[in-house]
Amino acid sequence: MRKPTALFLVLFSLLLIWQFLRLNVLQDDAFISFRYVRNFLDGFGLVFNIGERVEGYTNFFWIILLALLTKLGLPLIETARAVGVLGAVGTLGICVYAAQRYYPQRDWLWIAAAPLLLAANGALAYWAGSGLETGLFTLLATAAAITYFTNLPLSLLLIALAILTRPEGALLAFLFGLAGIILKQKSWKATFVYWGALAGLMLPYAVFKWFYFGSLLPNPFYAKTGFSTEYWQSGMEYAAIFFKHYGLYGAALLLPLIFWKKLNFFSRFGLIVFLGYTLYVVSVGGDVLKAHRFFVPVLPYLCFPAVDALHRLFENLRPKNIAFGFAAAALAVYSFSAPLSYLKNSAEAERGFLATNMINSALFFAGQQSAGSFALTTIGAFSYYVGTARVLDMLGLTDPVIARKPEKIEGMKSSWKERNFNAGYVLSQKPDVILFSTGLKPSAPAERALFLYPDFRQNYRAEFFLREQRSNNYYRRFRDLPVGTRSDQPLSFVHFLNEGINQIENDNPKALSSLRRALEKGPTDCAILYALLGYTYNLLGAADSAEFYCELGMRLDEGGTITRSYYRDFLYKQGRFAEVAAQDSALGRAVPGYFELLRLLGQFQ
Repeated sequence: MRKPTALFLVLFSLLLIWQFLRLNVLQDDAFISFRYVRNFLDGFGLVFNIGERVEGYTNFFWIILLALLTKLGLPLIETARAVGVLGAVGTLGICVYAAQRYYPQRDWLWIAAAPLLLAANGALAYWAGSGLETGLFTLLATAAAITYFTNLPLSLLLIALAILTRPEGALLAFLFGLAGIILKQKSWKATFVYWGALAGLMLPYAVFKWFYFGSLLPNPFYAKTGFSTEYWQSGMEYAAIFFKHYGLYGAALLLPLIFWKKLNFFSRFGLIVFLGYTLYVVSVGGDVLKAHRFFVPVLPYLCFPAVDALHRLFENLRPKNIAFGFAAAALAVYSFSAPLSYLKNSAEAERGFLATNMINSALFFAGQQSAGSFALTTIGAFSYYVGTARVLDMLGLTDPVIARKPEKIEGMKSSWKERNFNAGYVLSQKPDVILFSTGLKPSAPAERALFLYPDFRQNYRAEFFLREQRSNNYYRRFRDLPVGTRSDQPLSFVHFLNEGINQIENDNPKALSSLRRALEKGPTDCAILYALLGYTYNLLGAADSAEFYCELGMRLDEGGTITRSYYRDFLYKQGRFAEVAAQDSALGRAVPGYFELLRLLGQFQ
C-alpha cells in the first residue's frame, strides 16, 4: 500500500497551525532579539544599549536571519513568528521522512504515529510562533540528527547552524557522538573527526565573539546558569511537569527503556540524546519561562522511541495494527489534552502581561520628553517599544556586571530562576525609572534587594500613570540625597512588605499584620510602607490610623502620586470633599488623564 505521506504532512501541519493560532503567544523575551535586530539595522552594531557591546542574546543566527529578512522589507515581528511556525512545520516533514528512512518495514500507521505525537504537542505550537528561535532550532536539531548517519557533511552544517541558533546545539553535537559510539554506529575516529570539523566551522564565530564582545560565552550564561541544590530541585520540578503532560507521568520514557533491546537503533539513538539533554535541563534548573520551552527541541527524539516501544508492546496481538493505532492515537490525545489548560493559562497571562504592562508602559514613557533611563527585570517588549533609551536589565541578561559580579544576600530565596542581582550597582547607575514586574510589589530578588538600600527608599518614589484608561505603577528617582550606598536593613523587612502587598486585595487583616511586621523589622524612611499601611487601615475603616500613616508617607516623599492617591481615597471615604479637591488638583497636574478616570469612576468633584 502506498503510504499517504503528503496527506499526513498536510493534516499534521494544519493541526499544529491551528494550535498556534489558538494559543497566539508572543513572548516578551523575543523583543530582546528584536531590539538587537533594530539597533543592528540602524547602524549601531550588535548591541542592546547603544555603545555597550554585550552579548545579551543566545541566538546569533536567529538575529542575523531576522535582520536579513527585515532588510528585504518584511515586518520584523510578524516575520519572526512566521519563520518559527515554518520551522515547526518543517520539523513535522522531516519526522515523516525519518519514519520512512529509518523504519522501512513499518506500515503507514507507524509512519504517521511519531509526527502525529509531535503535531498534537501544544508546547511546539506555543513556542513556534512566540517570536523566539525555538521553531528554527527544533528544525535544525532534528534535521542534524536524521542526517548524522546518512549525510555527515550536511549534518555538520546543520548542527553548526543549530549552535549559532542556540548554545545547546553544542550539547546535541556531543550527545550525537556519544550515542553513535554507544550504539556502535560510529567509530571513535569518525566521531572525533566530526567534532574536530565542527570546531573548525565554529572557530571564526568564536574569534568574532572574542574581539567584538570580549568573551566566548554569552552574557546570559553567567546570568542564568548555576549549579546548586536549588537549581537541581527546580530542574527536577520543571522536568516533572513536562513528563506529567507529555509522558503519562513518565510512562512514555519508561516503556522505551523496558523494550530497549528490541528498539530500532534510531529509536535508541533518540532516547540516549533525549536522556542526556534532560539531564542538562535538570542540572541548569529548567527554564524561567513556562510551557516546556527547553524540551521542545528534543521532542522528536522522544517521539520515535515512544512510538517504537508502543509498537513492540502490541506486536504479538492480533490484529496488532489496530491495537497499536488506538494506543498511539490515545497517547496523542493525552498529549493534546493534558496540558491544555496549562498552556492556555500561560498564553493568556503572557498576552495580558505584554499588552497591559510592558507595552503600555513603554509607549507611555516613549512619549515623555524627560523619560531618561530605565531599570527593570522584564526588559523585552519594554526595551523594544521605549525606543533607544538606555535600559538596564536588573537580572543581568544584558549587563556583565550584574551577571558576573552578583550581590549575595543570605537567605534571599525566590521562585525566579534568574537569581543574580546587584542592587548596589543598579542604584549606582541612577536610572530615572525603575519598574517592577508586578507593579508596586518587589517580586524578584533583584527587586526586593533594592528596598534594603537607603538610596532607593529615600530617592525613589512610587508613582502611577494612566494610558488608555489603564493604570501602571513604577518608581521614579525624584531627588539625589547623599545617603548610604550599602544595604542597611534585614531581609525580613522586605519579605513582610512583599507579603503585605500580596495580601491587600484578598485579606486586609493579614495584609495589615504583614505590613506592621515590616514596620517593626524595617526602617523609618520607607514612604511606600507608610502609604500602604494608611491604605490598608482605610480599607478596614480605622480612620485615625489611616490618616496618620497616609500623611506620614506623603511627608517622606513630598507627595508622590501613589501616596497622594491613597490619602485622597481616605479623604473621599471620610466625605472631606474640599480636601479631596485639593488632592485631585495636584494629581491632575502630575498624572495626564486623571480627571477622565475620575469621571469614569463617578468621583469627579
